[in-house]
Amino acid sequence: MAGLGPDMSALILLSRENLIGCLNKIPGRKQLVLEPELTRPLDRIAGMSTLSKTGVESVIKLERGPVPPMQPNLSRVYFISANLIQAKYVADQISSQIVGESVLSPIHLVLVPRKLTSIENLFEEEGISGFVTMHQFSWEFIPLDFDLLSLELPSFFRNQFLGQDHSGLVSVARALWGIQSIYGDIPNLFAHGKSVKKLLNLVNVFSLQYGQPRTKQADIGYIYIFERDIDYASCLLSPLTYEGLLDEVFGISCGTVEFPKEVTGTDTTTKLQLSSKDKMFEKIRNKHFATIFSVLGVTAKQLSAAQAAASSMNINEMKSFVQNDLKHMKTQSKAVALHIGASERIQKLKGRMLETQLPVEHTIISAENIRDSITYIEERMAQLVPANISLRLICLLSYCSDGLTQNDYTRLKTQYIQAYGFHHIITWSNLTNLGLIKIKGGELGKIGVVSQVAGLVGAQNKTTGFQGLVRKLGLVSSSENLSLSDPNTPGYVFNGAYTPVACKVVQELIKAVSLTGKTGAAGAKTSFSGTSLVTEALKFSPGETIIDMKSPGAPKLGLVLFVGGYTMAEVAAFRWLQAATGWELIIAGTGNISANHIISQCEKL
Repeated sequence: MAGLGPDMSALILLSRENLIGCLNKIPGRKQLVLEPELTRPLDRIAGMSTLSKTGVESVIKLERGPVPPMQPNLSRVYFISANLIQAKYVADQISSQIVGESVLSPIHLVLVPRKLTSIENLFEEEGISGFVTMHQFSWEFIPLDFDLLSLELPSFFRNQFLGQDHSGLVSVARALWGIQSIYGDIPNLFAHGKSVKKLLNLVNVFSLQYGQPRTKQADIGYIYIFERDIDYASCLLSPLTYEGLLDEVFGISCGTVEFPKEVTGTDTTTKLQLSSKDKMFEKIRNKHFATIFSVLGVTAKQLSAAQAAASSMNINEMKSFVQNDLKHMKTQSKAVALHIGASERIQKLKGRMLETQLPVEHTIISAENIRDSITYIEERMAQLVPANISLRLICLLSYCSDGLTQNDYTRLKTQYIQAYGFHHIITWSNLTNLGLIKIKGGELGKIGVVSQVAGLVGAQNKTTGFQGLVRKLGLVSSSENLSLSDPNTPGYVFNGAYTPVACKVVQELIKAVSLTGKTGAAGAKTSFSGTSLVTEALKFSPGETIIDMKSPGAPKLGLVLFVGGYTMAEVAAFRWLQAATGWELIIAGTGNISANHIISQCEKL
């Protein structure tokens, strides 16, 4: 992988060694029964050649239902996520393999990222605990690109923020310790959130258990940790970068997007791994969607001109062209055609809707014309647009207005459930528990008179909650002078209407470090922790702020960790910040997240 910072591919090597060690504990030849969601992360770590070295002879997909056929003299190894649903599927299959007091072949279970007591209890209740041997495996952060790392824990968000199950922090802390074990102890820390203190304590526990980093010189100078609930607006707003819209329309999983037949123009789908290794994609991934067709058009014309020039070449020139350029041109031509097809599909599905929806989203962010926004949402529900579109607008309105009045809450809930079905009562309830939909004044809002008073107070006091954060950090600015082709603000990812909180905070902290460098090391800690703009603003968001500045002269390379997931819009904003400041920033998280992901997680019981 290319980049100015440390080579993150070392994390893959460490994960691979851990995987080999885990599988080698299981003797003999093996048949691997793999949960489908783990296929892509596992492919990133180890191919079939690596698995073969550990005795794996075949890999089959885990499906609910009858047990897959078993080859003789092979141990069966189930490789699944550590959750009760997958464990129940496996338990049912193991039960069907028990004959008398024994099983047809040795059975092992590898749980990712770790063994859970609840699964052990399930196997005991099913009466099969004596027939299976349990193991655990946890990969390190998976490099999806030279500046993008993911733990690929899709269930983390729901468990952490909806279920209030913080056990997933163990995996995050383990992976964070893994980074520091390779690249050195990161000397400068900024963290904000409800659980960041727990996370940092767990990292210290791993340091005591497994040892401090071997290298004394830190490759990474700064770490910035944010919990997802610091900024739900960046999830709910419509992303406008090309990569953000790819995630919005097609879905990105473990850095891979699958294009349907409508995009490829063939009878098959196409999977594309998204990284800077793809030079065509690197050129357009962070571009505003409004400029995509012009960029692709210029590239297509250049390729066409190069192909036309080939017709007038002599024999020697043609030979050189075939040997050196032809393969590259064919690859580029296919890539351009694919991205043009994807862009056209996005334009068809999103174009007209975004023309009317974007102004409403930007009005909601500014907490202006609330009545007009509610009217627009009601019209969308009456038109039966996809359920997630209406619901994300309701969530955005509630989140940015610090809650809905009792009357608005009741009316929108009634209309939504009548439009999309009563099964969405579960969705609405989960979003309420998550805090994305709420009544002004909290629990008191359930009482009619008090609700009206709370609504009036909320309308008058616009410096509380989200709006207080917006005003303190200046997250909403005028987009009149915004250049989409050459943006001058990270807020271009939302048409200049909003800057992601984490990006703005890191931008201000980088300024503080720069000022520290000018005033000398003696005032370093005071300058960094005394950034009143940041510390005062974050008082309006949930959680606490932890600052620990030890080395102001550390490398200008920062690790930005999102506990709960990052959006592709935030990734693009940080890449803009890198170019603007000259710093190197590596984005890491439990996975990528979007409004669609949040709503789908809330649709479950």
